[in-house]
Amino acid sequence: MNKPPSRARTGHARVRTVHRAVSGLAALGLTALAATMSGAAPAARATPAAGATPATGATPAIARTDIGGAVVPAKAGPEPGRTEIYTELGLDELPADYVILVDVSGSMLSKGRYASVRSALLPFLKSLSPRDYVALFTFGNKAETVYLGRPSDPAGIVDKLPARAGPSGVRTDIGAALDRGLGELERPGAAEVGSVVMFTDGKHEPAKGSRYPKADGPAWDALRDRGAELAGGRELAAYSLPLVTDESGTAQLARVVPKTTELRPESVQDLDEYLGRAAERARTRKAARLIAEDAGKGVTAAWSPAGTFDLGDGGAAATLTLTATTERVPLTVTGLRATLNGQPLTVTGLPDRVSLKPGAQRRFDVQVRGEPDAGALPVRRTWEAEAGLTVHGEVATPWAATLDDVTFKVPAAVDGPDKGIRLRAEIGSPLALPLLIGVPVAALLGVLLLWLRRNRPVLSGVLVLYPASAPDFEDRPRDHVVLRGRRLTLVPPRIGGRGSVHGRRFRADDGRRGIALHLRYSPDGTPARSANAVCRPGDDVVINGITFAYRPDRVGPPGASAAAAAGAETGPKPIPRPGSLPPSGDGPWLGAPPRPPEPPLAQPATQPPAQPFAQPPAQRDRRAPSEPELP
Repeated sequence: MNKPPSRARTGHARVRTVHRAVSGLAALGLTALAATMSGAAPAARATPAAGATPATGATPAIARTDIGGAVVPAKAGPEPGRTEIYTELGLDELPADYVILVDVSGSMLSKGRYASVRSALLPFLKSLSPRDYVALFTFGNKAETVYLGRPSDPAGIVDKLPARAGPSGVRTDIGAALDRGLGELERPGAAEVGSVVMFTDGKHEPAKGSRYPKADGPAWDALRDRGAELAGGRELAAYSLPLVTDESGTAQLARVVPKTTELRPESVQDLDEYLGRAAERARTRKAARLIAEDAGKGVTAAWSPAGTFDLGDGGAAATLTLTATTERVPLTVTGLRATLNGQPLTVTGLPDRVSLKPGAQRRFDVQVRGEPDAGALPVRRTWEAEAGLTVHGEVATPWAATLDDVTFKVPAAVDGPDKGIRLRAEIGSPLALPLLIGVPVAALLGVLLLWLRRNRPVLSGVLVLYPASAPDFEDRPRDHVVLRGRRLTLVPPRIGGRGSVHGRRFRADDGRRGIALHLRYSPDGTPARSANAVCRPGDDVVINGITFAYRPDRVGPPGASAAAAAGAETGPKPIPRPGSLPPSGDGPWLGAPPRPPEPPLAQPATQPPAQPFAQPPAQRDRRAPSEPELP
């Protein structure tokens, strides 16, 4: 008698067990969807349909945000955690649209499937942000609106759902449900992030008179075009949760929303890990969306004050300002330094590493030191020019290491300043100008001295002038010119005429060196009758009938001088001292003492050498007077 009731209780217990399992599965699935509202692909295993994105046990691929610039590497130092980063980003400030489609066909009455969906919706709605937007629809023979608005009262929203599905015979029109859902996403002011969540236990089987009688056709093409247009302007993702069978409507959903994922956990035991990863991926997806607002923004540099900087003693003082142009992402600059293009100047006072919060500025007092390049002419002068300023440093973000599943791209270098810096300084050496003038002058003087030494040497010896045509040497008038200085003007008093003489060094073929006289002579002193000749030591030359004899080893006759040779008055002559009497004559004399006869200047090779001058007989035995005997 107890068996029939026992079998009944066993059947009811089995139904309750299945009901609890389905309810738990649906609740966990909805909670996972709340975490993946922004369209992140969940990490649970799922069976993809045609055109759908499969969910696997591996970390799903997250759409990375491209922010113009180089990929930012992680930097050393304390790194904030994800929770801290999400708080700084303000993830709750980014709204999202959620279109929830619940199947209320007759098949949802089986095994408490509809009741499980109702139970799972409550925690799912509670997990949403107050700024999110919920559009809840049921679909059977047609699609009906249940709730539109903010999830401010999750329990009240769930209470608006029908108490039960069915009745039996109600069909499943997925096309009509998607049509109503897309219409809500197309409303003015829709959020940039949208998600479509569909619960169903069957395939598309619409009632008669539906606009979508089949799973394809022109009406479905129109839905596909609307979905593609929505996805082009925002982030749109869809999730299909099959409750029982493989007929989940995923193919139809993926045809309308290309980024569709079918969530199909293998067992209840995998849901905890799956939901944790899905929730984290959803937050990361939202963070990437917010970080995208800082695309192309980095660090700029500015130099102040404006005007000309005088590089006097100690250098010029200035201020360098770094500004983070981002709105949400903090930045760091490492290896900070500044250089002036093309100038050997240094900028001091900058730290090696600088941290900047979004939109923040940091000012640094710096000094410009050094001396500009004086160029090829280093004379002392005032230099003024404009030099370009380059601020060096590697720009990064401290969030890069923590958010390793988000690609940060920021300008890798500091931008600016746009204009150069006007500089003034005293450059060059005070010794440069004297050296530039003195060295060439000294070199020129040296060349001149060398030229004078060779071409205008100091003259010495005696130059004897006499007519070349006189028959007797004794009767010839002659002039003795004592050679002094480098150049001498000839005005012979006895010979007459006018000329000049200077010397030039020479080297003979046998190696002997000497000074040759370069003579110019005119018998009447006019240039028209002037003639030139060169006379080497010991030689004679004839110019215009006058013989010039060069005797370098003589100092001239007694009383002869350059002034006398030039015809000037010489004044009274001194009285000779004992031992200095001339070899002939009785002296003393009022004028110059008589000179002994000169030997012939040029002797033929056949003549014997001239005999030394002999004293006259009257002088041979005469005693030389003593000094007291002199008048």
